[in-house]
Amino acid sequence: MTSTESRARQSVAVIGAGAVGGVFAWAMHKAGHDVSLCVRTPFDELVIHTSGGEERVPVRVVTDLHDVKPVNWVLLAVKSFDTVGTARWLAALCDQDTTVVVLQNGVDQADGVHGLAPGTTVLPSLVYIQAERQAPGRVRLGYGNSIDVPAGPEAERLVRLFRGSGMKVRPQKDLTTAAWRKLMLNAAVNPLTALTLRRMEVMQDSMILELAAGLMRETLAVAVEVGAELTEADVEQTLAFMGEFSEGNGTSMLYDRLAGNALEWEALNGAVVRHAETHGIDVPLNRAMTALLHALSPQKTKADGGTQVRSAA
Repeated sequence: MTSTESRARQSVAVIGAGAVGGVFAWAMHKAGHDVSLCVRTPFDELVIHTSGGEERVPVRVVTDLHDVKPVNWVLLAVKSFDTVGTARWLAALCDQDTTVVVLQNGVDQADGVHGLAPGTTVLPSLVYIQAERQAPGRVRLGYGNSIDVPAGPEAERLVRLFRGSGMKVRPQKDLTTAAWRKLMLNAAVNPLTALTLRRMEVMQDSMILELAAGLMRETLAVAVEVGAELTEADVEQTLAFMGEFSEGNGTSMLYDRLAGNALEWEALNGAVVRHAETHGIDVPLNRAMTALLHALSPQKTKADGGTQVRSAA
């Protein structure tokens, strides 16, 4: 433990003020840390809505790179397609003593971050919260309060960081298996809610439920090839877990489509397709979801030469 870390209060920068970024900035404030929320568009205050009411969170909202310096921790909470756009923030916030925690969907979260923050420690994580960004600086937290990270010394440091936050850090000896188990769920519920523009009640439709099961079984086949220790029992458990969701619950991809935002299909069904191609596995359902979600995404134009990449939420 460093001399800085021996003190309870740590400097934490959260990049991205979407649903996940807002909830984690709130958690860091509750843990007693010095929190900066790095955003593209300024807002007056961070407000979190929960079943217990509304809480105003006095975090520092930063829009100018020149107003930050290296911190102990960076929580990277932008969508996977925005990662490259955070390069300047990471350069300003990171040094050899910084740890970057990647709070993103998918199974390859840390891959795109190492090159943007050379010399820093990068820790992938799996986020288990359901939250919705309702307006700039306003987030509704539905349920969930945990993240999974690979077991080891960095995980133990993260456990200490989150003490008093209300968020549980769960070190995992096999994060690969945990990540693909979560992807089995996300590769089904995210595209099916986004494409139908319906919340979790859509899973009560027998035809949709059958399609969800097919997407999960394709994901399972790929997961086994990449080394995840999953079986058909995990598919059945995931299907049963879906039944526990409230009908009013949505998914991050549904919320993004309703808000007119880009969709994170490349990290979900796109990841299944990419890994399937590497291992020669046929995944027609995931390939179909990928094509449909791609068709909903911003299209390339002659003017910009491609889809714009945003810098931070």
